[in-house]
Amino acid sequence: MNIKEFNTIGYFIKYYFNWSMNYAELEDCIEDFLTREKEEDIKAFIKEIERMYILNDPELIRKVAYELGDRGMPTDKALYMIKLLYTKTQQKKKQLTHYLA
Repeated sequence: MNIKEFNTIGYFIKYYFNWSMNYAELEDCIEDFLTREKEEDIKAFIKEIERMYILNDPELIRKVAYELGDRGMPTDKALYMIKLLYTKTQQKKKQLTHYLA
C-alpha cells in the first residue's frame, strides 16, 4: 500500500502531534487541526482516517507516522491514536454534514 495516500495524516502528525507532544495532548491536537485547517483538508483527513480505521493495520499507521510524520510510535499507541482520530473526525463529519444540509 502506498503510504502517500495518507499524506494528510502525515501532515497532522508532523505539524500538530509532533515528536515533542505526548499522548495526553493528542485530543487537543486533533481539535486544533479540526478548527484551524481548511474545510477541504479536514474532509481529506476524515476520509484518510476512515480508511486507516477500516484497514486496522498498526504497522501501516506506524509507517505513516514515521515516514510522513517524522514520529515513531509503538503499536499500542498507534492503535490508540487511530481510534481517537476516528471518533473525533466522525463527530466533525456530523457537524459538517449538519452545516451543509
